[in-house]
Amino acid sequence: MHAHDLEGDLFGFNGGTLEQKVQKFASGVLSPAIWEGYRKAGNPMCIAASETGEAALERACEYVHNGGELLVDSGAFMFRTRPDDTPWEHIIAVYRRIAKAATGRITFILPDVVGSQEKTLSALRTWGDAVMEAIKPHHHALLPVQTGSMSPGVFVKAAMLCTTERMDGLALPSNAAAFPPDLIPALAEVPPIIPRRVHFLGISRNARGLQERLLRLETVWPDAQVSCDACEHRALVGQGKPITEARRSALADYWDGRMKDWDETEDTEETDSLAREALKARFPDADEYDLDALPCSQWGALTTLAQTYDSHNRINGPRATTESIYRYATERMDRHNFF
Repeated sequence: MHAHDLEGDLFGFNGGTLEQKVQKFASGVLSPAIWEGYRKAGNPMCIAASETGEAALERACEYVHNGGELLVDSGAFMFRTRPDDTPWEHIIAVYRRIAKAATGRITFILPDVVGSQEKTLSALRTWGDAVMEAIKPHHHALLPVQTGSMSPGVFVKAAMLCTTERMDGLALPSNAAAFPPDLIPALAEVPPIIPRRVHFLGISRNARGLQERLLRLETVWPDAQVSCDACEHRALVGQGKPITEARRSALADYWDGRMKDWDETEDTEETDSLAREALKARFPDADEYDLDALPCSQWGALTTLAQTYDSHNRINGPRATTESIYRYATERMDRHNFF
């Protein structure tokens, strides 16, 4: 398939049309402020069990208990150069707690070793049934399909023999050790007992890469249920970029609200102390008498206001981050613009 083929239709579909059928999970959500922004927006989220600490796990359990949509990856990709160090017992414990807390169906990724078919099969033999026991029968398990000497169909058949429970679909690595798009038609060999569900793992902010995969998938599994995960907000942070600008706008809105009824007599001792230090730095020759008098000057008033502003930004920074993620996620979903 050539690049220009992606611009046109394939059996009546084009990449943009197909993208609108994809369920999008936001990854990179360990920060409480970022998590809360996506939660408020009703955006499905994806977490990696291997990097989930107690606080993040409690947030995830509360989220799924309240009906939130979550995809839980093992996080094995972080151990791709040292797979023997993958903390499978911890991962399975995280899976179990989330599965138990959930009131709806959650999707979990089965054990794998990135870039190795043989080691993935070994991980499945060792840990696959433990994962299935932790999440079944109420939740879904997806098989990560690694590439190698075996064709996708042969690999999936071998993987099916490694666990006693049925798998609920496939997960195709799309970042590290990616499953190449031109291999997707080979999914036609996958046994029909595997449900036609495909998740593109870590597709990143790559609309063209997703479109090519969707177009190829359409030729073999036209009715497939498709999802992907991406940490797209990281690409949208920086001077002039959407999330940074939304955060700056939110902080400005909060500050304007504060200034409507600001009473400088309510400033805290911390603000006064910081203002005094700032004045001391600006007027290094001032003695204690001068420093006591400066707050009553125009310089003092401006310095106190600046310290109040800085304190306001520190306190409201997480809130502004949540608001910026919320604004971005809701606007994106409203216009069906996934990347």
